[in-house]
Amino acid sequence: MAETIMEREDAHLTREGWKMTEIEYIPVVCLRPHPDNPRKDLGDITELADSIRAQGIMQNLTVIPCEDEENAYTVIIGHRRLAAAKAAGLTEVPCIVTYMTRKEQLSTMLLENMQRSDLSPYEEAQGFQMMLDLGETVETIARESGFSQATVRRRVKMMELDQDILKQVSSERQLSLSDFDRLAKIDNLAQRNEVLKTIGTDNFNQEFAQKFRHQEIQKGIVALVKETRRLKAKKMDKHDTWSGDYEQIKSYKLSEWDRKSHIEPNSKGKKLFYYIEEYSGEVKFYIEKEKKRAAPVRRSQAEIEREKRIAEAWEKAEALNETTRSMRKEFVDGLCLTNKNREAMLAGAVSACIVKAIGYSSSDTKYIRQKMELEADHSYSNDVEQCLSKLMQDFDNLVPAVIYGTFGDNDYSCNYIKGFKKDFPVHEGSKYLNAVYDWLTSLGYVMSDTEKQLRDGTHEIFHMNDDPEEKAHD
Repeated sequence: MAETIMEREDAHLTREGWKMTEIEYIPVVCLRPHPDNPRKDLGDITELADSIRAQGIMQNLTVIPCEDEENAYTVIIGHRRLAAAKAAGLTEVPCIVTYMTRKEQLSTMLLENMQRSDLSPYEEAQGFQMMLDLGETVETIARESGFSQATVRRRVKMMELDQDILKQVSSERQLSLSDFDRLAKIDNLAQRNEVLKTIGTDNFNQEFAQKFRHQEIQKGIVALVKETRRLKAKKMDKHDTWSGDYEQIKSYKLSEWDRKSHIEPNSKGKKLFYYIEEYSGEVKFYIEKEKKRAAPVRRSQAEIEREKRIAEAWEKAEALNETTRSMRKEFVDGLCLTNKNREAMLAGAVSACIVKAIGYSSSDTKYIRQKMELEADHSYSNDVEQCLSKLMQDFDNLVPAVIYGTFGDNDYSCNYIKGFKKDFPVHEGSKYLNAVYDWLTSLGYVMSDTEKQLRDGTHEIFHMNDDPEEKAHD
C-alpha cells in the first residue's frame, strides 16, 4: 500500500500545505520546549533514554523557528524524545522545521498527545480551553480530536473548578475521567470544589454522595413547597413536632418522590401541617390532636432539649444510612460479570443465599424488579418466569444486581445504627451488612472513612449522647 504524504517523515506542513523537506540535525542547545505544551509531566524517560543511547532517535522531532530568538527552534512534537536525548548525552537530534499559526501549534500538540493517550484529564481540559480561547468551537474541536461534543464540554467544564486545587490533586493522585464526570453533576461550584479536594481518595465517593444527595433534596424541597400550597398545608416549627400537640399522619422520602405525582396525605378533613427534615430529606405531615381535659404532662426544659438532640441524631442516622446505601448501589450498578471477577461473583451469590436461607434476611425485590424492568406493582404471577427469561437475555449485566438484591441491603438488617427512636442511636454489628461489604470489597469497592467508622462503632453518631450533665446524673 502506498504511503500518504502525511505518513512520510520527510514531509512537513507549511502555510501553503504539506511539502517535502530534508531532515535537519539541530543542536539540542538550540531547541526550546513549547510553553503551551499540554503535557506538563513528561513522565519517566529513563527507558527511552537507554533506547536512544543504544540505537539513536528513530523518529524525528517537529519544530518551528523561534520568533524572538535567532537560530533557535520551539518543539511542537517530540518533547519526551528531546528530554531523553539530552539525558542520553546526544548533542544534536533529527528535526523537521515547519511553520504553524499559534492555533495550529496547539492543535497539533493536543492531538498528538491525545492519540498517544499521554494527557491527564486536567491537561486535556487545559488544551481544549486554549483552543476555545483561540477561536475554535466545541464542534470543530470534537471533529478534529475524535471526541464527542459532550466529552469536550465535560472536559472544559473542569476549568470552572478552583485551578489551585485542581492542579494540586492532578499532580498528587491518579484521577479518572469518570470521577470528574460525576463531580460535574454538582451544580453549586463551591460545593463542587469542596468535593474536588477528595477526588482520587477513598473518601471521594462518600463526599460526592453526601453533596449530591443534599442537592437533590433541595430540588425536592422546591417542588414540595408547591405541593404544600396546593394542599393548603402550614409549615411548622421544629419544636412543634415534639410538643405533643400534633399527630403525625404521613411521611415521605424526597429521594423516593418523582416530583410529578401529587402527595396526598389523608388529613381527615382537618387543617394540615408539615415539617421538612432537610438533613434526612423527609417531609412529615401532621394534624392537630384533639384537646383533652386531662391535665397536661409537664416536661422539664432538660427533657425537651434531650428530645431535640435525639431527633437530630436520628435525622443524621437516616441520612448516613441512605447515603452509604446509595454508594453501594451505585457501585453494583456499574458491575458486570467477567472472567476476571467470576469467582468473586460466585462467592457473593453463595453468601447471599446463606444470608437469605439461614439468616432469614429479606431480599430487595423492588431493586431486582427495577433492574429487570418489571413494574413495581406488577402481579407476582409469571414474575419468576419473566425474571429468568430476562436474566438469560442479559446474564452478565444482571447477575450483580440479582446477587445484591438477594442480600437485601435494607434499613432493618443491613444497618450498623440501631435503637429506639425515643433514645439515642447505638452501634450494633450487622453480619448481613458485613457480608455485603466483604463481597463488594472483593470486587474492588473501597470503603470510605465514614463507612469504616460506622462498621467499627467509632463514628460520632454513636457518641451524641455524650452529654456531661447527663453523665453526671448517671
